[in-house]
Order: sequence, then structure tokens, then C-alpha cells
Amino acid sequence: MARLNVAPTKSVQLNLRRDLEMATEGYNLLEQKREILVMEMMRLLDRVQHVQRELHERQETAYRTLRRAIAQNGLLHLRNVASGIHYEHQVKVESSLLAGFRIPKIQTEHTRFHSQFGFAGTDALVDATMKQFLELMESVAALAELETTVMLLARELKKTQRRVNALEHLFIPDYKATLHYIGESLESKELDSFFTSKLIKKRLEAAQRKTEEETHG
Repeated sequence: MARLNVAPTKSVQLNLRRDLEMATEGYNLLEQKREILVMEMMRLLDRVQHVQRELHERQETAYRTLRRAIAQNGLLHLRNVASGIHYEHQVKVESSLLAGFRIPKIQTEHTRFHSQFGFAGTDALVDATMKQFLELMESVAALAELETTVMLLARELKKTQRRVNALEHLFIPDYKATLHYIGESLESKELDSFFTSKLIKKRLEAAQRKTEEETHG
């Protein structure tokens, strides 16, 4: 720890005490924020693993169904059918507050699924393929939201930890050391002043007695 280069006066002492109280309060708030971020990070990491597994399963299922649909209906025929089917897709990105900073909320919206079975000579595999890829898109959006949130959480956690460390290991110890120095300096001055006053008082009393003796002598 290092002592601040300030004058050891009462006014400086009062100002440093006020600053130390604010720093301590800020440290406590940052420590609470850090704990919230850590807990949220752990919760989201578990969620990420779950959604990753879900995405992988949906991806495998969707592409497996697509391969079957191609084998059953022919690639060219499916392309012609797909060109006549239109689904409106929209990705909405909003945000919410967590421990004082914003995290993303990603939502995918699309036109309600309509069965195409029998349309232009298609079979149920075409419907299954479309439905499964729509579900896959939802998983992609969910994973994108989670991974982005985890990245932002990690960045905010690192920044918060730096501030906590600075307050805990630098700012607060330096201010405490400085206040200790000022307290000792002021106490030393008070003692010097006290002994000086006592000495002056004794000299005055001695001078007064001598004057009285000379007067009565």
C-alpha cells in the first residue's frame, strides 16, 4: 500500500473519510454485482450446453428428413415446389437490463406453418422438412442469444473484477494508510500543543510568583 501525498490536516482527514466511505460502499455494490454476474454466467453456460445439444439433434433430424424427401421426390422437383412456397421471416433483437448493463433478447417470427401435403405432387416428407427447418431456425436464434449474452457477461465480469481489485488492493488500502498517517500526525500535533501549553503555563506561573515575591520582598 502507498500513502497519498496530502497535507495532514483536519479538513483533508474529513474529505478522505468521506471518500473512503463512498469507495467502501462502491466496493460492496460491485462485489454484489460480480456475484450476480457469476451466478448468471453459470446458469447460462448450462443452458448453452442444453441448447447446443438441441440444435445438433434438430439439425441432424432436419437434414436426414431433407435427404429422404429428395430421394422420394427428386431434387429438381423439390426446388420447383420450394420456389412456390413463401414464409415471412423476421428476427427481432431487443434488450433487457441485468446488473446495470444490457443483454440481448433475440426472437424469430415466421408465418404460421401450412401443410403442403399433396401440393404439386408432394408427400408428407416435404411438410416434415419445412417444419423441422423452422424449428431449427428457432434453436439457432436461441443459441445466438445465449452465446452473445455469455460473451457480454464475460466482458462485464472482467471489467467489474478489475474495479473490485482496484478498490480492494489499491484505493481502499491507500486511503486507510493515509488516514492512519494523518491521525498519528494530528495526535502528535495535539500532544505537542498540550505540552507546549503546559510549559507556557508553568513559566507564566513561575514568573507571576517571582513578581509577587519581589513585590512583597
